[in-house]
Amino acid sequence: MKTFNYFKLRSIGRKLSLLGLVAMLATSCGSDKNETGPGNSGTGTLPVGTSPVFNGGNDLSVWNSLKSSYSCSQGRMQDMTFTLQQGGSGNYISGNLQSGSVGGSSQGSYYGRSGNGDLVFISKVTNGNQLAFNVVLSFCQWTDPQYGVPYIGPNAQMSNFMVQNLVLNNSGSCATGAVTSGYIGFYSPAYGGYIPIQVASAGLNCY
Repeated sequence: MKTFNYFKLRSIGRKLSLLGLVAMLATSCGSDKNETGPGNSGTGTLPVGTSPVFNGGNDLSVWNSLKSSYSCSQGRMQDMTFTLQQGGSGNYISGNLQSGSVGGSSQGSYYGRSGNGDLVFISKVTNGNQLAFNVVLSFCQWTDPQYGVPYIGPNAQMSNFMVQNLVLNNSGSCATGAVTSGYIGFYSPAYGGYIPIQVASAGLNCY
């Protein structure tokens, strides 16, 4: 798995630890249908933000269906909602995420997932001349089974969420689109640096 080029990892040892962690995360989600898991209250230092903003019932229905299809062996975190302000065409986005959501006229909805079941929903909206994105993240929890250290979860104190080189695609004739490549990342105190998670199309039939 690729990593962000600009991530400042603290040592060679930590680089190797991250590669091991990413490998474990890639195989961590099995057949367990637990969507919430114990302690998924969204409390503590997690920037939960406001309730997710979906463009009508169909978006929410697709989102819930994806969460049911891609379950997590250690439970799934509560949805976290962010916003990203960006100019341009908006089909290729990067930047730091701010907690919360924004209103506006819908310009498309996009879904993506990682190899271990993490999900991302992006709603592109315009308000006048301003272009923005509501970004909803749904992570699979990960606690090291040997040491009990939470890397991803409501008690992991994750922060500084960002997206890097996310590519948004649609066919032009479908209501839903796909996040076909790119990364979502966050700072994990247990690791001592950023953890990048690669995402691709969520596998919907129409995008």
